[in-house]
Amino acid sequence: MVVRADAPSRVDLAGGTLDIWPLYLFEDGGITVNCAVELRSWVTIETRDDNLFRIRADDIDEEQIGTDLDSMLDGPLDLPARVVRHYAPSCPVNVTTRNDAPKGSGLGASSSLLITLSGALCTMTSRQLEPQRIIDTAANLEAQCIKIPTGKQDYYPAMYGGINAIWFEVDGDRVEHLDMTEEDLRELESRLILSFTGISHFSGASNWAMMKNYIDRIGVTVENISAIKKTSLEMRDALVARKWDSVAEILAEEWENRRRLADGVSTPNIERIMSAALDAGALANKLCGAGGGGCMITYAPPKSRRDVEQAIEQAGATLLQFRVARKGLTVHTESD
Repeated sequence: MVVRADAPSRVDLAGGTLDIWPLYLFEDGGITVNCAVELRSWVTIETRDDNLFRIRADDIDEEQIGTDLDSMLDGPLDLPARVVRHYAPSCPVNVTTRNDAPKGSGLGASSSLLITLSGALCTMTSRQLEPQRIIDTAANLEAQCIKIPTGKQDYYPAMYGGINAIWFEVDGDRVEHLDMTEEDLRELESRLILSFTGISHFSGASNWAMMKNYIDRIGVTVENISAIKKTSLEMRDALVARKWDSVAEILAEEWENRRRLADGVSTPNIERIMSAALDAGALANKLCGAGGGGCMITYAPPKSRRDVEQAIEQAGATLLQFRVARKGLTVHTESD
């Protein structure tokens, strides 16, 4: 039996950090607005007729083989090993994974991979789980892997695709799909530029610093988190109303709030790349994810797009395709 699956990564537009439990409870609920992008995770699972498990990540050229999945934990492929162990296929398997997004991108690639692998394993083991159950399980497995509190926003675009407002509330998470026509999506795609700064980041450390600053009431962290919630609500409303210029203003405001949350969210090199984009005609920039590096989303009017792209490249960043993923997780089965 062979099962193949794929799912998109995401660009967070506003409200990141508000998806971390229990931070959003302190703010009487949180909201994150993000969109799925066509930088996908890919998984192939094949049953074996011996007693060996083989897990391989093609994009980072890592492989582990063994009879015991427990022995693979805490190694370079800890995360997929944990997922395979949890869903416990009835026989050993080959697992091959690949991420389109660069390592340390801040695009939620590990969460995308988790959803992809979970979906494939559910099919292989004939489990019929609700999407929310798969998401909750994935979040718990990732927390076990990184051993630091993690947010949940990344799993929803991987599962559903499209542009979503995810509400984190006392009685659970709620996904609001922001329906847009193809024309609307092309309008947004024509204005947003995605690039990789070349600086890898680890979101867990940044998120933990923000959480600690909030709990300890350090600096203006509490005020900035509250401002991020306000900005996220405004981003949701601007997208629903198709107010594209307002999207730019809110994106810039989101970044100003975020960069003050904790040391290391921004760096001189990141500021240099952002300044180059603004000087070329961009209206706003924001790092994806928790900050510190990774990918950057830039809003540029269509007439200035090419100039802004050239400025970003000349500043040392690498352009990536920004295209909203119209579909989320897909799984299909092949005969041996």
